Amino acid sequence: MNTSLPPHVVADALWLLTARSRGGQHWVSNTDCAIDAIEIAGHSQPVSVLDHSNWQDSYVASPRSTWLRYARQEMLRQLSPGLAALGQLLSCALFGPMSALLNASKLDQAAICGNHLISTNLYPDWSATAVQQTTDNLLQKYPQRPLMMRNICPALHPALAQELIHNGWQMLPSRMVYLCDPQEKSVWKHNHVKQDARLLADNEVEILPHEAIQIQDLPVLRELFRQLFIDKHSCLNPDFSLAFFELCLETRFLELFALRWQGKLVGVIGLYAHPDSGCITTPLIGYDTSLPQELGLYRRLMALLLHKAKEKQLKLHYSSGASQFKRARGGLPHLEYAAVYSQHLPTSSHQSTRLFASILQNCAPAILKRADHL
Repeated sequence: MNTSLPPHVVADALWLLTARSRGGQHWVSNTDCAIDAIEIAGHSQPVSVLDHSNWQDSYVASPRSTWLRYARQEMLRQLSPGLAALGQLLSCALFGPMSALLNASKLDQAAICGNHLISTNLYPDWSATAVQQTTDNLLQKYPQRPLMMRNICPALHPALAQELIHNGWQMLPSRMVYLCDPQEKSVWKHNHVKQDARLLADNEVEILPHEAIQIQDLPVLRELFRQLFIDKHSCLNPDFSLAFFELCLETRFLELFALRWQGKLVGVIGLYAHPDSGCITTPLIGYDTSLPQELGLYRRLMALLLHKAKEKQLKLHYSSGASQFKRARGGLPHLEYAAVYSQHLPTSSHQSTRLFASILQNCAPAILKRADHL
């Protein structure tokens, strides 16, 4: 391995090399997918390939989980126990036809390009030539699979989105994300940002930088992550393995920070920053959910993320969820899409994909915008 390369390039290469030999499940426990590679603009990029999806496959590898399983979980979560049985019936009526369309389209067997099996993949501004060549290469390599790219946000990657559309890719709405630029003074004028900054500086909870985290800390940090992402929210979130935490500590694939309170580790966050994308995000965050809310562990972690984005002079991709929290801290809502290419498939699969896309394009934006204001 050429150690003169930028650290993020080395980290990506180690992630990809291991994933190709051991499968995506080595890094994310609930993604039973294979990982291939393709060259884009002189760099190797992962391509995740799922053959048989099951109910617990994370949305980072399974389009069925992205659009159907996760949405169904969220719908049922909002219902009172007395309405649970009715909710089950309604969910079957709503998602049954969409599931049949997804089966016919074969979207769950898509070759997903640039997919590092994290909530938010960050992309450089690939040229028009790179997008066209990538499309051609993917078609040659995966002639019987739909092609997909996750996390295409026109507000963040306008040129990439336009080039994909120009090359015949369709944009399927997937989620509402929140973006902000910490270099803008207006971000720091939000009352919640000021309050969080004071909380972060109070020293009641100690912040451990990446260098202070030890290998023996990782099982505890993983459990803190799972308490929030998996146990509290959804089993369809990516369940990062202990090996993934070890990779992060060794290579800074994610830069880790931990919170320590009264001698005990109580929080963790992993920062994902690629300088060529101009952005930073956090695919990994967790804290001890049994501790009093007054400690403000989540607020401290998100304040740390905002301050690190400013320090690194990068735009902040807040990802999805916690809409009011992120809006109150400078996050502006934008629709994010999955780009899908299916023109090379048999007519039945291609037409099913077009119908599936049409339904999402007509219904999903309104649903996502309504959820953003709840």
